[in-house]
Amino acid sequence: MEGKEKKIMGLSVGAHSLVHLFEGVLPPLIPLLIVEFGTDYFHLGLIVTGFSYAFGLGSLPAGIMADKVGPRRLVTLFLFGAGILSIAVWPVNSLWVYGIIMGLIGLFCSTYHPAANTLLSLSMTHRGNAFGIHGIAGSIGVAITPLLSAWIGSIFGWRTPHVFFGMLGIGLAIYSLTIPGKIISPDEKDKTRKDRSKIHSENWIKIVLFLLSATALGLTYKGIMTFLPTYMGQRVHLGFLSMNTVALGGTVATIALLSGAGGQYLAGRLVDRYDAEKLYLIAILTGMIFVFCMAISKGLILIGATVIYAFFYFSTQPIQNFLISNYFPKHRHGMGYGIHFFLTFGVGSTAAAVAGYLADRFGLESVFIAMGGCFATSALMVILLILRSHRLRSNR
Repeated sequence: MEGKEKKIMGLSVGAHSLVHLFEGVLPPLIPLLIVEFGTDYFHLGLIVTGFSYAFGLGSLPAGIMADKVGPRRLVTLFLFGAGILSIAVWPVNSLWVYGIIMGLIGLFCSTYHPAANTLLSLSMTHRGNAFGIHGIAGSIGVAITPLLSAWIGSIFGWRTPHVFFGMLGIGLAIYSLTIPGKIISPDEKDKTRKDRSKIHSENWIKIVLFLLSATALGLTYKGIMTFLPTYMGQRVHLGFLSMNTVALGGTVATIALLSGAGGQYLAGRLVDRYDAEKLYLIAILTGMIFVFCMAISKGLILIGATVIYAFFYFSTQPIQNFLISNYFPKHRHGMGYGIHFFLTFGVGSTAAAVAGYLADRFGLESVFIAMGGCFATSALMVILLILRSHRLRSNR
């Protein structure tokens, strides 16, 4: 990588970890929040849904803005906004005030994914590898959040993880100002102008099938991640680990989810070399099998099933980002990523409240059965996508 690419990669790695710290800070604290506010799974699921709706719904305008004002500027906006609001959680004593602040944090976080993926797709020489490295950072952020949030929260109180993550965000925002706001050179702009006609020749049926598959996976992500730490705390009992269920659930969830970084790395390396759509299907089908295993297992078997689920689920993300960069022309990458994250994080966030309802009524294991059904739906869309691709090739 050249110097500019290294700086962009460094910013993206740090910011991607942070966006998932902001996103995942609440679920490990659910047992503490239930006691603090005298609430239940459903109402906390509503707050997660509110955050996630803002996270997803803001992605569409953010993607359009990334094409117009420059993606780096939106990354900086995310870091400053989410960082300041996270620190503002400290004096909160009302569940609904907390919910409103979390929704606003989600709105600032919504600018990140469309902006960062546009930044990488336009500035990096090897896109698949860059998406893989970027994805590893996100997976590590997702994985360490249950551990950090649960341990910090159980020792220093539920507000402290928010403040700590907010301070990290402000620090990285200051660093981001050292990178130019406009990344594309005038010559590259000329190339994107010539590229404008390509969107009219895109196969919109393929794009729609891809987006439907991604939406179904977005449902699984939010449904599983909202209740995974609590589920682990209830169903995993390790005699050599003496800790409360909050810390235990967060620790075990982190250990299991770390495998997602390996999935991101492997998929990023493979997607530059092999058929991305077939890799996507393999990852979804394997993830589906192990989500169903999570619904019926306990102890070490549950941990093992979660490790394999996380590896294959997170491997889908660099593949998705690579496919979007192929399906949309360069001057519409921001829009493509915006639509994608609008659906996966916006529509997908519905799963948090639905999963909370299922957990209250039928038990936490019902959440994983329902999410396995969403995996199956996503796989069906990808099978149709592959069949469509084969038909297009045979007609040429």
